[in-house]
Amino acid sequence: MVKRQPKKRKHEQCKENVSPQKKRMNREEVKLVEKDWMPAAAVEFFKSEKFESLEKIMKLADKNMSFIGPFRVLREGVEVNGVELIMTDRDETDLPEMQTFLKCSHGKFSFWRDTPSEKNPVIVFSDIQGIPVVTVVGNTVEHAIYGFCNKISKLQDNSKEVKSAIAEILGLLGAQKMEKEANQVMKKRKKETITGVLGPGLLVGDFPNTNKSRYRVVSKESNIENLLRCLSNTGKQHQDAVIGEIDELMNNVMMYNDEGFYGNGLELGHVLFLSNQSSISNQVLLVLTTAYNLYGRTDFVNILELSMELRDH
Repeated sequence: MVKRQPKKRKHEQCKENVSPQKKRMNREEVKLVEKDWMPAAAVEFFKSEKFESLEKIMKLADKNMSFIGPFRVLREGVEVNGVELIMTDRDETDLPEMQTFLKCSHGKFSFWRDTPSEKNPVIVFSDIQGIPVVTVVGNTVEHAIYGFCNKISKLQDNSKEVKSAIAEILGLLGAQKMEKEANQVMKKRKKETITGVLGPGLLVGDFPNTNKSRYRVVSKESNIENLLRCLSNTGKQHQDAVIGEIDELMNNVMMYNDEGFYGNGLELGHVLFLSNQSSISNQVLLVLTTAYNLYGRTDFVNILELSMELRDH
């Protein structure tokens, strides 16, 4: 177990949980800079002739699958956008970058915007582990459905009916075409981003007039995943020691921010958020709010605060 405590810094005041008495945000008063949060890929697929037939077959393959979020809005024919749209069907493990549109027995598929203004988001899959792993699967809804079929095929024993449904879906999509397209998206993504601990790559940018990344490669492994699992599994008497180690990582991030390496804070914030631990709620808010503000992604700050309110610990 952890033996040493970190030096106290300004963020030490965030060590206690967010007070349950904190006033909830009024969504009607929250205004986002970006106005259009309806993904073009969702609209295109919803209007296509294959939407209803594919949805029907997908339910045969997995009775727990459902199109949600932007598809719920499109299906209901209501005109909503901004906060109301981005918060539709949002759950407590949806990062501000995420807009989930498909849930199934093995996880969820979401549009992923690196910035609030992103008009062609990639699509990611999040598994259902204690700390979800988020991976890129493509950039169209069809790529997500192809990924859905792969998950059903690999992660469970299937009846003849399910196997037949999967084969029919892949036939309609064109399996080889989907695989080629999805691989191209993933390859391009890998070139453009820094590989994060759990996420689909980080768009961290470079220092002005240089090719130097705003992400500092740290030689010492932080073992943040192990710390978070330890936080989840230890008794109350040991949690302070683990939180102390997490606070030390935050101290490092604050120093990196001072030097212009904003990407490390973004990475740490993502992992802390995905762990969904009530004991570090304030740490999550501090590190991610700082990262988003440094990158000028202010809409994500509002979405983060609204998302944290979904957590009923």
